[in-house]
Amino acid sequence: MMMKYLILLLSIIGILCSCSSELDIKQDYSFSVKTLPLPKRVEAGEIVALEFTLVRERIYKEASYSFRYFQLDGKGVLTDDTGEKLVMNRLYRIKSDEFALLYQSVCSESQQLDFVFIDNFGQEVEYSVAFQNESRE
Repeated sequence: MMMKYLILLLSIIGILCSCSSELDIKQDYSFSVKTLPLPKRVEAGEIVALEFTLVRERIYKEASYSFRYFQLDGKGVLTDDTGEKLVMNRLYRIKSDEFALLYQSVCSESQQLDFVFIDNFGQEVEYSVAFQNESRE
């Protein structure tokens, strides 16, 4: 009988010693990006609004998001909603889960913008936008 109590006591001590007093709070929730429907074709000089939405698995108020973009096909100008021209491969902070960028085509060929969205935990989401030119030639 005494042996049962000793085993039970040792088991309880083992369980208590294996528990950590620190809570493991998850902060790096996954996220994705979507846009409102975009035209498939644009004319040179035409401006298209790219309206983005960050879709988060959970809201963690300390999470922050940024993006950078690259344009490897075609030529165009990307600006934020205040009209500030954005530079490729520079990191821009996202201030709201819903935001808009403006793209102006300046060529007569196909165009593609590749975006990389990053949170402050190092998670990345890639998103591409492609347009064909609507040249009247």
